[in-house]
Amino acid sequence: MSKVRAYDKKRVSYVVERTGAEETVLGRTGGISVDDEKLVVMCDGHEVVRLSLSGIVCAELMSHNGADIKGQDLVTGKRRHIVVHYAVKR
Repeated sequence: MSKVRAYDKKRVSYVVERTGAEETVLGRTGGISVDDEKLVVMCDGHEVVRLSLSGIVCAELMSHNGADIKGQDLVTGKRRHIVVHYAVKR
């Protein structure tokens, strides 16, 4: 759980969802919020994904410019796989 907390308040450049070999852009320009129960990604002024922390798997990309996140969506109940690309700090 503490590793997931490291993503709290990270700024996001864009987020994609992986479904098999396909990638779909969910949004651009936003941030990540983590509390005791969920990880939420906001982009373009709206929520693009809300995942339960129970069973969530997060891994930093080898480039260290983003994270690969898999977890259960709290809205749909489906397992989702997203890749978050961090915004460049200026």
